[in-house]
Amino acid sequence: MLYIKLFLLFGAIGAIGGGYAYHQVTVSKFEAGIAKLEANNRTLKENQVQLDIAINTAEASLKAAEENAKKSEAAMSALTSRNQELNREKQTYLKIFKDHNLTRLARAKPGMIEKRINNGTQKVFEALENDTKELMDIDDTDAGELSDAPKTGVGSETDSGSTGTTDSNGN
Repeated sequence: MLYIKLFLLFGAIGAIGGGYAYHQVTVSKFEAGIAKLEANNRTLKENQVQLDIAINTAEASLKAAEENAKKSEAAMSALTSRNQELNREKQTYLKIFKDHNLTRLARAKPGMIEKRINNGTQKVFEALENDTKELMDIDDTDAGELSDAPKTGVGSETDSGSTGTTDSNGN
C-alpha cells in the first residue's frame, strides 16, 4: 500500500508539474504572440500618422491647384474678352480705311491729311517713348536690386557724353 500511495503521490506531483510546464509553454507562446501584435499595432499607428500627413498634404496641394485653375480661368476669361474688344476695335478701324479712299483724299486735301497723319504719328511716337521709358525704369529698378554698381548704357547719365560739370550758366 505504501507503494500505491507513493505511486499516487509521484503521479500527482508529475501531473501538477506537467500541467505547470504546459501552462508556462502556452503562456509564453501567447505572450510572444501578444508582443508581436503590439509591435504590429505600433507600426500600423505610425503608418496611419504618416498617411494622415500625406493625405493632408495632398488635400492642400489639390486646393492650391483648384485655386490656381480658378485664377487661370478668370485670367483667360479676361484675356478673351479683351481680345474680343480689340478685335471689334480693329474691325472698326479697318472699316474706316475701307470706307475712305485716303489716296484720293490726300490728293484733294493734302494739308488736312498731312496734319492728321503728323499728329497721329506724333501720338504713336509719344506712346512708344512712354512705354519704352516705363520698361527702362523697370529694368533699372530690377538691376538696382540685383547690384549696387553704377550703370552705363543706353539711357544712363554716363552714356550721354556729359562730364558731370556745369558752366556758370548751369549747362
